[in-house]
Amino acid sequence: MIKEGAHTYIDGQGAVVPYTGKYAVRTENPFAVIRAGWDAANVTGAYRPLRVEFELTDRCNDTCKSCGMGAKPLADGVTLSDAQLDRLIAEFEDVALSSVAITGGEPFVAARQLYRFMDRARGTVDIGKITTNGIWGTAKRCAPTFERLVTAGLLENRIFVPLLMVSIGEQTTPLESVARIINHAVTQFTDRELNIALSSLADPADRKHRVYELLALYERMYGDFPHDRVHSTMRVYLENERLEDQAAINRPGNTTVTRWMGACYDCFAPTVGTYVLPCALMKVSGDLYSCAAFNVPEKLGFGNLFQESFRDILDRVNSSAYVRTVRAGHGLKGVGAVVPPSVTDQMTCGSFCGSCKLLIDRFEEATGQPEPGGRLRTFIPLQAFPCEGSTAPHDRAPGDGHPGVHQPQAADRLRRTRPAPVP
Repeated sequence: MIKEGAHTYIDGQGAVVPYTGKYAVRTENPFAVIRAGWDAANVTGAYRPLRVEFELTDRCNDTCKSCGMGAKPLADGVTLSDAQLDRLIAEFEDVALSSVAITGGEPFVAARQLYRFMDRARGTVDIGKITTNGIWGTAKRCAPTFERLVTAGLLENRIFVPLLMVSIGEQTTPLESVARIINHAVTQFTDRELNIALSSLADPADRKHRVYELLALYERMYGDFPHDRVHSTMRVYLENERLEDQAAINRPGNTTVTRWMGACYDCFAPTVGTYVLPCALMKVSGDLYSCAAFNVPEKLGFGNLFQESFRDILDRVNSSAYVRTVRAGHGLKGVGAVVPPSVTDQMTCGSFCGSCKLLIDRFEEATGQPEPGGRLRTFIPLQAFPCEGSTAPHDRAPGDGHPGVHQPQAADRLRRTRPAPVP
């Protein structure tokens, strides 16, 4: 399969080759196109995400004990409403967001909302990725689901080649269904129309992946596996704060935060191909994080898109000294100027996200200033953190922001067009 990292394109660091990489683009100048959109929308600031990965639902048909997304059973979870989805489209359009990635939960248990969002987002924001466990890959549902995705506009992106990512691991979806989805994708669509990826999650205790079982099954069903079309993502399960009953995740050995910092990629540099960066995460609650990891530190949560404008949240991200330090240092290694190795050598954790969480706390201690993130209503009532120069977020009118930040005509336009805050 096509390994991660084969095609990484960073803004200002060489030519971009269209139609290459898991997150391929359709043009040689994607960054110029994206910047032109920001300029037209008067979106400024160092942190401007190329993509938002958002949870359409946190409901799932499956019950994986170590779910990386922290999905909930069908009876317990929630799905974004039509009003919430309409608001998202308006917010994404206002900041000229180039693409979204749709995840869950399992997006296809909310198929009506999925297709509705795609149809209404057509021409406004690209559908860059849809993540699924393949529940719909049965002989009866596979082809009709692909047809419905196409009808909803999947192939009408402006910048990005859409990616369908199928996850396997603890999922109970029959591997026959996963194989059928892969076969349909590679035989009915070219790599200029649709990319397909396989996300294989292994238990860190034994590092076993089901991908090898899938390869053998595919070849029994269809012949040679299309290694030249399927992008590989190999991961291990991590702790997730949503899963109160999650089995303990025991990673062999301890890694110092210093080592994690040294290995961290440039997460805020505009990037396509291997990744799409910067990428924000919106949980089903509406809470927006500056990083799209599913165990992202709470202090990287900067606002709620159902209660505040995207512009206001971006302003808050750009006011973060920690985010600025990470960005200027081309990854977590940049924090070493504030939190030295004498401290980070003594700290251990099991992931990049774990090291980031520890570093934010030490960064605040070193600077003596609290970070503006981590005050979402999920954790602290909104009225507990009024924004400087304005009333508390839940009291602000849609489109109102910090004085002097936005052009008045832009704010007036937002008040006329943006759906009101939604619960």
